[in-house]
Amino acid sequence: MAGIERLWDPGSQALLDELGIGAGRRCLEVGAGGGSLVQWMAGRGATVVAIDIDTRFIEPLAGDAVEIRRADIRTDELPQCEFDLVHARLVLEHLTERRQILARLVAALRPGGWLVVEDYDWTGFGLDDADPQFQRVSEAIITFMQQAGFEPRYGRRLFDDMAAAGLSDIRGEGRARVIDSSSPGFDFFRLSFESVRDAVVEAGLLSAEDADAASARLRENRRVFTPMMMAGIGRR
Repeated sequence: MAGIERLWDPGSQALLDELGIGAGRRCLEVGAGGGSLVQWMAGRGATVVAIDIDTRFIEPLAGDAVEIRRADIRTDELPQCEFDLVHARLVLEHLTERRQILARLVAALRPGGWLVVEDYDWTGFGLDDADPQFQRVSEAIITFMQQAGFEPRYGRRLFDDMAAAGLSDIRGEGRARVIDSSSPGFDFFRLSFESVRDAVVEAGLLSAEDADAASARLRENRRVFTPMMMAGIGRR
């Protein structure tokens, strides 16, 4: 989570700044993770409700400006017509009920409020030398995650889903980075791979040899082309 925050927070903050985050704004942060954006919003003078299915990393942030709620957005009720801004990053792409959840996030907005959703398009991800072995590893991991409902190109579909949810003034952007092992966020890709590699091998999607080779490559000082972070913005 710290790697994700270091990599993507600057772009997320720029988007939210454009929408006028500040005193008097009430915000909902969905999938608050490590809490860096919650702290940033509160530091801007906003009041924030931060929800996550696992709140252990954000509970220390609770205070006058920050309310922490443990919630599963697939099943738990959300406040209605309460927030000036709802933000979710790298959440909906993991959930098969993403269209229904998106409708619930829209319902949590006050009329005129803004929804900002950020999710990946993994199409351009890879190493700088286009190593075919590493490409096989990437495809195996994506396939493994898809079996649990992950949509690796949801960033491309996001805008149509926002329109279907009834939002207006829909716009967006895509952000990608070229990073190496010294860059903030590189550990996200390395640690993510290490966390699932054994399960992917056990599932028969990846050979142990390819897994070992990919692990070694990610310990080298390689350049990584990140997936595209697509940001969809719409107004209720």
